[in-house]
Amino acid sequence: MNSASVTAFPRRTPPAILVVEDDAVARALVSDALRAHGFKVLEASSAADAVTVLDSMRVDLLFVDVHVPGPRDGLDVARYVQARGTPTQVILTSGQSAASAIPDLAGLGLFIRKPYLISRVIDLISASLNWPDAPKT
Repeated sequence: MNSASVTAFPRRTPPAILVVEDDAVARALVSDALRAHGFKVLEASSAADAVTVLDSMRVDLLFVDVHVPGPRDGLDVARYVQARGTPTQVILTSGQSAASAIPDLAGLGLFIRKPYLISRVIDLISASLNWPDAPKT
């Protein structure tokens, strides 16, 4: 079959997204909005918690703040995902660093600067996962 004629169909099960953000309010805002759009959302407030989640279940997309506190940061989590070789998309975010200041960003994933519009995050995640807009309830 010619690959040019293959039609991409949307996924039938909601993708799992891991939101890693130490700011509880920001994490809740993003997580709640993603759930409202039909995604399965997991949350972590630190890199260590994120790695625990990644080791225990399948995650389709990692949305991670570069500067989570602790001995490991969001870049370490993104590199951990990359080293595992799992088909996990990565979107990094930061309010402290510009994309140009983050080492190896191009090889780790997409970047969105804080403050961001929640609608922009949803659009970026939906496009990354080939997920259609969920009906608003």
